[in-house]
Amino acid sequence: MTHSDPAAATGPRGRAPTTNDALRARIAELVVLARGGDVKAFVDRFIPRDIDADDAEAFEKSLRDDAERLELLARELELVDAGEPVCRACGGDGVTRVSFRFEMPNEGSAVTIDREVTFVDYARDGEASDWRAEG
Repeated sequence: MTHSDPAAATGPRGRAPTTNDALRARIAELVVLARGGDVKAFVDRFIPRDIDADDAEAFEKSLRDDAERLELLARELELVDAGEPVCRACGGDGVTRVSFRFEMPNEGSAVTIDREVTFVDYARDGEASDWRAEG
């Protein structure tokens, strides 16, 4: 994968490299929520369903208290949302689990960091898709 301009990742939403439209929509939604500063809604849609309330609250607080952490998460999700060549799918069945790999530019350095994120559909039988980051 070649290094791409991270600014390109802020373009049109919904280009994540998957054929799963519900996952694409969730990733685009997460970008909008993070960029809009709606930390509660972001956390509610990002974290796994099985995380306990105390951990969810601690994660939300960490994002509120550390703007740089929220910014980093937003940038990573933008890179996934941008799709090829910035990001590529690297694993999963595409139906219940998808892993993405991307290069995270390290500002002020020639080094890029390889990152990977996995999304899992936590929906139960009869429910609409509920894609979230794997915990």
